[in-house]
Amino acid sequence: MEAPLDILASDYPPLKTEYSTFGEKFSSLVEEAHQLDIAVGYISEKSLYELTDHIHEKGRPFCNLVIGMHYFERFTRAQYAVAKETEKFLKENKRGTVRIVTSFPYHGKLYSFRYPDGRILSILGSSNLNNILHHKPIRQYELDLLIRDKATNIKLKNFIDSLISVSPDLSSPSLDIFDFREADNFMMEGLTGVRKIENLHELSDLRNSLIKEKSLKIPIKTKETAPRSNINAYFGKGRENSSTGIVKKRPWYEVELIVPKSTTDLPWYPKDDNSEITVITDDGYEFCCKTSGTNSKNFRSADDLKILGKWLKGRLENADALKFDQPVTRETLEKYGRDDILMVPTPDEKRWFLDFGTSSE
Repeated sequence: MEAPLDILASDYPPLKTEYSTFGEKFSSLVEEAHQLDIAVGYISEKSLYELTDHIHEKGRPFCNLVIGMHYFERFTRAQYAVAKETEKFLKENKRGTVRIVTSFPYHGKLYSFRYPDGRILSILGSSNLNNILHHKPIRQYELDLLIRDKATNIKLKNFIDSLISVSPDLSSPSLDIFDFREADNFMMEGLTGVRKIENLHELSDLRNSLIKEKSLKIPIKTKETAPRSNINAYFGKGRENSSTGIVKKRPWYEVELIVPKSTTDLPWYPKDDNSEITVITDDGYEFCCKTSGTNSKNFRSADDLKILGKWLKGRLENADALKFDQPVTRETLEKYGRDDILMVPTPDEKRWFLDFGTSSE
């Protein structure tokens, strides 16, 4: 007979235990569940992508997600965008909802798994949604309980159902969120492969070394000329899982710019064996980009298309020129004050300077 409770604990030394971790148990429980109800204080971008990727691949579970603290402590723009992406993905594929607690700060962490045979299992403890990731950026020790007792699980199911009933849908017209946590392009902070240049002398020395006579301009194609590509790739065709029929849209921050032939034909434009470059931005971030495709016309961040997208769209959002789920139009760029990216080489042919600043910044 199985015990009514299992302890789940992190396995970080020196306090390693014999117990399963939250992530291990979540992965096994979600595999056969037909419904998953989650009520947590905080979410992260990566955890939402992990959750929707699983549903896209498996076709299940139906998922209700309740977010408890971000209404009061504010989302970052990136968290909000991915939460809205998740809400649209679940709703359009009839696979669940995303709700946000607005009546009071909810700090609990509850996961309720329901199975076709009527069983209900729950995890209750200290793990926020980020702990479903196998590789977590912060080694924070967590302790949770896996609950098998039927009566307790029914009570927890009833509690989460009640919380869902008083929490508005993230797409509710009455739930407009305009106040975000960052004041600058904070969403670039902490991204894998992105370095923030803290030393102002380093950025100044770089600017002084630029080979300005070889400057390039990459025009940003807007909805009027590229409604479903370039900076508006989010509106392009999503990925359909042929076995489940579930469609997942491209991420909001996914961007791949198309460079004009008049620019790619220039002998110093980075292409062929020099396709991967390091870029340093006017606001002090360093990351890798690459060119690919016919005549190397596709310009994107090297490992993750969302890095270049967060840099570009983040600037537009922070200037209040762009909101989630709206295309970038000529009017968007006019409001921002810039419709191209200046790209300038340094003496090192693999290091370039990217400028998307405006006179108002």
